[in-house]
Amino acid sequence: MTQLEQRVREKKWKLLHKETIHGTHAGHITRIEVVDGDNERGMFIYKEFAENRENEVDIYLKIKKHMKKFSKVVEVWDEAPKAILMSDLSSPLKDSFQPLSLKEKKKVLQSVLQRLSDLHTSEQPLLGNQLKTHTITFEWRRWCLDELTKLCANHQWVQAEWIHTINHAYEQLSFDQYEVRGPYVLTHGDPHLENIFQHEGEIWFIDWEWASLGSPLRDITILLQDVYDIELIQFVFLSYRSLLEEKKLIIGKEDYQKDFKLLYVDHTTMMLAWEIHKYFEGYAKEEEMKRIIEFKVGEIKRIAFNKTGESNTPELDI
Repeated sequence: MTQLEQRVREKKWKLLHKETIHGTHAGHITRIEVVDGDNERGMFIYKEFAENRENEVDIYLKIKKHMKKFSKVVEVWDEAPKAILMSDLSSPLKDSFQPLSLKEKKKVLQSVLQRLSDLHTSEQPLLGNQLKTHTITFEWRRWCLDELTKLCANHQWVQAEWIHTINHAYEQLSFDQYEVRGPYVLTHGDPHLENIFQHEGEIWFIDWEWASLGSPLRDITILLQDVYDIELIQFVFLSYRSLLEEKKLIIGKEDYQKDFKLLYVDHTTMMLAWEIHKYFEGYAKEEEMKRIIEFKVGEIKRIAFNKTGESNTPELDI
Protein backbone atom coordinates (compact mmCIF):
# COMPACT_ATOMS: atom_id res chain seq x y z
CA MET A 1 0.00 0.00 0.00
CA THR A 2 1.40 3.42 -0.95
CA GLN A 3 1.58 6.32 1.49
CA LEU A 4 -1.17 8.07 -0.47
CA GLU A 5 -3.46 5.06 -0.24
CA GLN A 6 -2.73 4.73 3.48
CA ARG A 7 -3.58 8.38 4.12
CA VAL A 8 -6.79 8.15 2.11
CA ARG A 9 -7.80 5.10 4.17
CA GLU A 10 -7.02 6.94 7.43
CA LYS A 11 -9.54 9.60 6.38
CA LYS A 12 -12.09 6.79 5.93
CA TRP A 13 -12.30 7.51 2.22
CA LYS A 14 -12.35 5.06 -0.65
CA LEU A 15 -9.91 5.79 -3.48
CA LEU A 16 -11.69 5.48 -6.84
CA HIS A 17 -9.06 6.79 -9.22
CA LYS A 18 -5.62 8.40 -9.24
CA GLU A 19 -3.66 10.16 -11.97
CA THR A 20 -0.12 11.52 -11.87
CA ILE A 21 0.24 15.17 -12.91
CA HIS A 22 3.48 15.59 -14.79
CA GLY A 23 5.56 18.79 -14.95
CA THR A 24 8.32 20.71 -13.22
CA HIS A 25 7.11 20.31 -9.65
CA ALA A 26 8.82 20.31 -6.25
CA GLY A 27 7.71 16.75 -5.65
CA HIS A 28 5.12 14.25 -6.85
CA ILE A 29 1.55 15.43 -7.59
CA THR A 30 -1.46 13.15 -7.95
CA ARG A 31 -5.07 13.95 -8.79
CA ILE A 32 -7.41 11.63 -6.92
CA GLU A 33 -11.12 10.87 -6.90
CA VAL A 34 -12.56 9.53 -3.66
CA VAL A 35 -15.81 8.64 -1.94
CA ASP A 36 -16.18 9.75 1.68
CA GLY A 37 -18.10 8.17 4.56
CA ASP A 38 -21.33 9.87 3.43
CA ASN A 39 -20.95 8.38 -0.06
CA GLU A 40 -20.08 11.79 -1.51
CA ARG A 41 -17.57 11.92 -4.33
CA GLY A 42 -14.75 14.44 -4.34
CA MET A 43 -11.73 15.44 -6.44
CA PHE A 44 -8.48 16.39 -4.72
CA ILE A 45 -4.82 17.08 -5.41
CA TYR A 46 -2.26 15.23 -3.29
CA LYS A 47 1.22 16.81 -3.33
CA GLU A 48 4.07 14.81 -1.80
CA PHE A 49 7.20 16.95 -1.55
CA ALA A 50 10.69 16.14 -2.74
CA GLU A 51 13.49 16.06 -0.17
CA ASN A 52 14.65 19.58 0.79
CA ARG A 53 11.56 21.12 -0.87
CA GLU A 54 9.12 20.72 2.03
CA ASN A 55 9.11 24.39 3.03
CA GLU A 56 5.52 24.74 1.86
CA VAL A 57 4.37 22.42 4.66
CA ASP A 58 6.09 24.60 7.24
CA ILE A 59 4.50 27.71 5.75
CA TYR A 60 1.01 26.19 5.91
CA LEU A 61 1.45 25.18 9.53
CA LYS A 62 2.72 28.63 10.53
CA ILE A 63 0.12 30.81 8.80
CA LYS A 64 -2.82 28.51 8.02
CA LYS A 65 -5.19 30.93 9.75
CA HIS A 66 -4.16 33.72 7.38
CA MET A 67 -4.18 31.49 4.31
CA LYS A 68 -7.57 29.93 4.89
CA LYS A 69 -9.41 32.56 2.83
CA PHE A 70 -7.00 32.26 -0.08
CA SER A 71 -6.11 28.56 -0.29
CA LYS A 72 -8.11 25.34 -0.63
CA VAL A 73 -5.80 23.14 1.44
CA VAL A 74 -7.72 20.36 3.18
CA GLU A 75 -4.98 18.62 5.17
CA VAL A 76 -1.25 18.85 5.84
CA TRP A 77 1.06 15.98 6.81
CA ASP A 78 4.18 17.13 8.66
CA GLU A 79 5.65 13.64 9.06
CA ALA A 80 7.70 12.00 6.28
CA PRO A 81 6.86 11.98 3.50
CA LYS A 82 5.57 15.53 4.00
CA ALA A 83 2.52 16.28 1.89
CA ILE A 84 -0.59 18.40 1.48
CA LEU A 85 -4.08 17.64 0.23
CA MET A 86 -6.14 20.33 -1.47
CA SER A 87 -9.36 20.59 -3.42
CA ASP A 88 -9.00 20.04 -7.15
CA LEU A 89 -9.53 23.51 -8.64
CA SER A 90 -9.36 22.28 -12.24
CA SER A 91 -7.15 24.33 -14.62
CA PRO A 92 -4.94 27.31 -13.73
CA LEU A 93 -5.66 30.71 -15.22
CA LYS A 94 -2.63 30.42 -17.49
CA ASP A 95 -4.40 27.74 -19.54
CA SER A 96 -7.18 30.10 -20.58
CA PHE A 97 -5.59 33.55 -20.33
CA GLN A 98 -3.67 34.02 -23.60
CA PRO A 99 -6.60 33.51 -26.06
CA LEU A 100 -8.73 36.14 -24.26
CA SER A 101 -9.39 39.60 -25.69
CA LEU A 102 -7.64 42.58 -24.13
CA LYS A 103 -10.84 43.56 -22.32
CA GLU A 104 -11.31 40.04 -20.96
CA LYS A 105 -7.68 39.87 -19.81
CA LYS A 106 -8.11 43.13 -17.89
CA LYS A 107 -11.18 41.69 -16.19
CA VAL A 108 -9.28 38.55 -15.13
CA LEU A 109 -6.30 40.55 -13.90
CA GLN A 110 -8.57 42.90 -11.97
CA SER A 111 -10.08 39.89 -10.17
CA VAL A 112 -6.61 38.62 -9.27
CA LEU A 113 -5.49 42.07 -8.13
CA GLN A 114 -8.58 42.39 -5.94
CA ARG A 115 -7.78 39.08 -4.31
CA LEU A 116 -4.11 39.97 -3.80
CA SER A 117 -5.14 43.29 -2.26
CA ASP A 118 -7.30 41.32 0.19
CA LEU A 119 -4.26 39.24 1.12
CA HIS A 120 -1.93 42.22 1.43
CA THR A 121 -4.31 44.21 3.61
CA SER A 122 -5.51 41.33 5.82
CA GLU A 123 -4.79 41.42 9.54
CA GLN A 124 -1.33 39.97 10.10
CA PRO A 125 -0.43 40.10 13.80
CA LEU A 126 2.85 38.47 14.86
CA LEU A 127 3.71 37.23 11.36
CA GLY A 128 7.13 38.83 11.77
CA ASN A 129 7.88 36.10 14.32
CA GLN A 130 6.83 33.33 11.93
CA LEU A 131 7.98 34.28 8.44
CA LYS A 132 11.20 35.38 6.82
CA THR A 133 11.43 38.81 5.24
CA HIS A 134 11.94 38.94 1.49
CA THR A 135 15.02 40.83 0.35
CA ILE A 136 16.40 41.67 -3.08
CA THR A 137 19.72 39.95 -3.82
CA PHE A 138 21.84 39.17 -6.86
CA GLU A 139 20.76 35.52 -6.87
CA TRP A 140 18.43 35.77 -9.84
CA ARG A 141 20.92 37.78 -11.91
CA ARG A 142 23.61 35.13 -11.39
CA TRP A 143 21.24 32.32 -12.34
CA CYS A 144 19.99 34.18 -15.43
CA LEU A 145 23.51 34.99 -16.65
CA ASP A 146 24.50 31.34 -16.20
CA GLU A 147 21.49 30.17 -18.22
CA LEU A 148 22.07 32.75 -20.97
CA THR A 149 25.73 31.77 -21.18
CA LYS A 150 24.77 28.12 -21.65
CA LEU A 151 22.21 29.13 -24.25
CA CYS A 152 24.82 31.21 -26.06
CA ALA A 153 27.10 28.17 -26.29
CA ASN A 154 24.40 26.22 -28.12
CA HIS A 155 22.59 28.80 -30.28
CA GLN A 156 24.00 31.44 -32.61
CA TRP A 157 20.88 33.62 -32.32
CA VAL A 158 21.63 34.50 -28.68
CA GLN A 159 22.75 38.14 -28.45
CA ALA A 160 25.62 39.18 -26.21
CA GLU A 161 23.70 42.43 -25.65
CA TRP A 162 21.17 40.52 -23.53
CA ILE A 163 23.81 39.72 -20.91
CA HIS A 164 25.05 43.32 -20.98
CA THR A 165 21.49 44.65 -20.54
CA ILE A 166 20.89 42.57 -17.41
CA ASN A 167 24.22 43.50 -15.83
CA HIS A 168 23.76 47.18 -16.67
CA ALA A 169 20.18 47.19 -15.32
CA TYR A 170 21.31 45.97 -11.89
CA GLU A 171 24.02 48.63 -11.84
CA GLN A 172 21.68 51.38 -13.10
CA LEU A 173 19.10 50.67 -10.39
CA SER A 174 21.72 50.29 -7.61
CA PHE A 175 20.44 46.92 -6.41
CA ASP A 176 23.33 46.64 -3.97
CA GLN A 177 22.09 49.71 -2.05
CA TYR A 178 18.34 49.28 -2.24
CA GLU A 179 15.86 48.49 0.52
CA VAL A 180 12.12 48.13 0.02
CA ARG A 181 10.39 51.45 0.68
CA GLY A 182 6.77 50.39 1.03
CA PRO A 183 5.18 48.54 3.97
CA TYR A 184 5.92 44.88 4.62
CA VAL A 185 2.88 42.62 4.27
CA LEU A 186 2.17 38.91 3.88
CA THR A 187 3.06 38.02 0.28
CA HIS A 188 2.37 34.78 -1.56
CA GLY A 189 5.77 34.90 -3.23
CA ASP A 190 4.97 33.09 -6.50
CA PRO A 191 1.56 34.16 -7.87
CA HIS A 192 2.16 33.66 -11.59
CA LEU A 193 -0.86 32.45 -13.55
CA GLU A 194 0.00 28.75 -13.18
CA ASN A 195 -0.47 29.14 -9.42
CA ILE A 196 -3.78 31.00 -9.64
CA PHE A 197 -7.17 29.36 -10.15
CA GLN A 198 -10.71 30.63 -10.58
CA HIS A 199 -13.11 28.21 -8.91
CA GLU A 200 -16.77 28.69 -8.05
CA GLY A 201 -16.51 32.41 -8.78
CA GLU A 202 -13.49 33.04 -6.55
CA ILE A 203 -9.74 33.38 -7.02
CA TRP A 204 -7.51 30.87 -5.19
CA PHE A 205 -3.73 30.52 -4.87
CA ILE A 206 -1.60 27.38 -4.68
CA ASP A 207 2.14 26.79 -4.04
CA TRP A 208 2.91 29.00 -1.04
CA GLU A 209 6.49 27.74 -0.72
CA TRP A 210 7.96 31.25 -1.10
CA ALA A 211 5.50 33.11 1.16
CA SER A 212 7.20 35.77 3.28
CA LEU A 213 6.87 39.33 4.47
CA GLY A 214 7.62 41.78 1.69
CA SER A 215 6.39 44.66 -0.42
CA PRO A 216 2.95 44.17 -2.02
CA LEU A 217 4.75 44.90 -5.30
CA ARG A 218 6.59 41.61 -4.89
CA ASP A 219 3.48 39.62 -5.80
CA ILE A 220 2.35 42.04 -8.51
CA THR A 221 5.64 41.90 -10.38
CA ILE A 222 5.60 38.09 -10.30
CA LEU A 223 2.01 38.07 -11.58
CA LEU A 224 3.20 40.12 -14.56
CA GLN A 225 5.63 37.41 -15.65
CA ASP A 226 2.80 35.75 -17.59
CA VAL A 227 1.72 39.03 -19.22
CA TYR A 228 3.18 39.91 -22.61
CA ASP A 229 1.39 43.16 -23.38
CA ILE A 230 2.60 46.67 -22.45
CA GLU A 231 -0.93 48.01 -22.02
CA LEU A 232 -1.81 45.25 -19.56
CA ILE A 233 1.39 45.83 -17.61
CA GLN A 234 0.50 49.52 -17.38
CA PHE A 235 -3.03 48.57 -16.32
CA VAL A 236 -1.77 46.38 -13.47
CA PHE A 237 0.80 48.97 -12.36
CA LEU A 238 -1.81 51.74 -12.07
CA SER A 239 -4.77 49.67 -10.88
CA TYR A 240 -3.03 48.04 -7.96
CA ARG A 241 -2.01 51.25 -6.24
CA SER A 242 -5.62 52.42 -6.45
CA LEU A 243 -6.86 49.16 -4.95
CA LEU A 244 -4.44 49.44 -2.03
CA GLU A 245 -5.43 53.03 -1.40
CA GLU A 246 -9.11 52.02 -1.32
CA LYS A 247 -8.20 49.60 1.47
CA LYS A 248 -6.19 52.24 3.37
CA LEU A 249 -2.76 50.79 2.56
CA ILE A 250 -1.03 53.93 1.34
CA ILE A 251 2.28 53.84 -0.52
CA GLY A 252 3.69 57.14 -1.76
CA LYS A 253 3.93 57.44 -5.53
CA GLU A 254 7.73 57.64 -5.54
CA ASP A 255 8.07 54.65 -3.20
CA TYR A 256 5.55 52.65 -5.22
CA GLN A 257 7.43 53.41 -8.44
CA LYS A 258 10.81 52.54 -6.97
CA ASP A 259 9.67 49.25 -5.45
CA PHE A 260 7.97 48.33 -8.71
CA LYS A 261 11.07 49.04 -10.79
CA LEU A 262 13.43 47.01 -8.64
CA LEU A 263 11.11 44.07 -8.09
CA TYR A 264 9.91 43.95 -11.69
CA VAL A 265 13.46 43.87 -13.06
CA ASP A 266 14.53 41.28 -10.47
CA HIS A 267 11.56 39.01 -11.08
CA THR A 268 11.73 39.38 -14.85
CA THR A 269 15.36 38.27 -14.61
CA MET A 270 14.30 35.36 -12.39
CA MET A 271 11.56 34.24 -14.75
CA LEU A 272 13.84 34.59 -17.76
CA ALA A 273 16.29 32.17 -16.09
CA TRP A 274 13.44 29.80 -15.27
CA GLU A 275 12.09 29.85 -18.85
CA ILE A 276 15.55 29.08 -20.27
CA HIS A 277 15.94 26.27 -17.73
CA LYS A 278 12.60 24.80 -18.82
CA TYR A 279 13.70 25.10 -22.45
CA PHE A 280 16.78 22.99 -21.70
CA GLU A 281 14.47 20.46 -20.01
CA GLY A 282 12.39 20.21 -23.19
CA TYR A 283 9.33 22.18 -22.05
CA ALA A 284 9.51 24.94 -24.69
CA LYS A 285 10.23 25.25 -28.40
CA GLU A 286 13.06 27.36 -29.82
CA GLU A 287 10.85 30.01 -31.47
CA GLU A 288 8.86 30.43 -28.27
CA MET A 289 12.09 30.77 -26.31
CA LYS A 290 13.27 33.55 -28.65
CA ARG A 291 9.99 35.43 -28.21
CA ILE A 292 10.13 35.17 -24.42
CA ILE A 293 13.74 36.34 -24.19
CA GLU A 294 13.25 39.28 -26.54
CA PHE A 295 10.20 40.49 -24.65
CA LYS A 296 11.63 40.08 -21.16
CA VAL A 297 15.00 41.61 -21.99
CA GLY A 298 13.08 44.44 -23.66
CA GLU A 299 11.09 44.93 -20.46
CA ILE A 300 14.24 45.02 -18.33
CA LYS A 301 15.67 47.64 -20.67
CA ARG A 302 12.44 49.66 -20.71
CA ILE A 303 12.07 49.80 -16.95
CA ALA A 304 15.71 50.18 -15.99
CA PHE A 305 16.61 52.82 -18.58
CA ASN A 306 13.36 54.67 -19.26
CA LYS A 307 14.91 57.97 -18.17
CA THR A 308 17.90 57.61 -20.51
CA GLY A 309 16.01 57.18 -23.75
CA GLU A 310 17.52 53.76 -24.39
CA SER A 311 14.16 52.06 -24.75
CA ASN A 312 12.09 52.02 -27.93
CA THR A 313 8.90 50.88 -26.19
CA PRO A 314 6.27 53.01 -24.43
CA GLU A 315 7.11 53.91 -20.83
CA LEU A 316 5.09 53.07 -17.78
CA ASP A 317 3.64 56.08 -16.01
CA ILE A 318 6.43 55.97 -13.44
